[in-house]
Amino acid sequence: MDVRDYPLGEFEAILADLEAANRLTFAAPPTLAFLRRLTKGWPEGAELRVADLGYGEGAMLRRIHRWAVARGLRPKLTGIDMNPRCRALAEAHTPAAMGIEWHEGDLFGWEPAVRPHAVISSLFAHHLETAEVVRLLRWQEGMATDGWFVNDLHRHWFAWGGFRAMAWAMRWHPCVRHDGALSVRRGFRAGEWRAMLEAAGVRGAELRWHPLFRLCVGRLKAGA
Repeated sequence: MDVRDYPLGEFEAILADLEAANRLTFAAPPTLAFLRRLTKGWPEGAELRVADLGYGEGAMLRRIHRWAVARGLRPKLTGIDMNPRCRALAEAHTPAAMGIEWHEGDLFGWEPAVRPHAVISSLFAHHLETAEVVRLLRWQEGMATDGWFVNDLHRHWFAWGGFRAMAWAMRWHPCVRHDGALSVRRGFRAGEWRAMLEAAGVRGAELRWHPLFRLCVGRLKAGA
């Protein structure tokens, strides 16, 4: 999916299947739980700035927007993705009233006027090589004022086999069947995350395992 140039309509269908897989594997709850911890005690009406890396068709930021509004916060959300088709689809699927900004380009070149409270990503880190993840950890540590959260996959044989069986049963797009299983194989284990955090010089991060086979890494900064 990262290298093949699918027509926009087919690309949209692939992202729809990926979103279905995310719903079935409880992708959003860990990220929302982190934001609940980050905003604990915040007064009603407070602004919440969140940047989402590799936003796809924008489903996570739409969920965050709905959650933040229900929580009484004022969401100011930004998505960052290098794929122009992701921006087109995210804009098409997102109500204009949400006011989400969709940034197209390299995240390391993104220079917001005001830094986000939180930097998040979901199923993004495993696309990177180890040295790139280390760079990402340093970058988001410096960019986020209050904390950051990486929601990714736990590399495990059962997760790999389980996804293959589910993808076949659901008749998802062949790209999703192949790339989803490959993503599990590219995921990290706890020891690897600890080594990358050490290499990045990041202290105070927490690893949490969530169903179904999500290994998430987050950090709330002191005073956040």
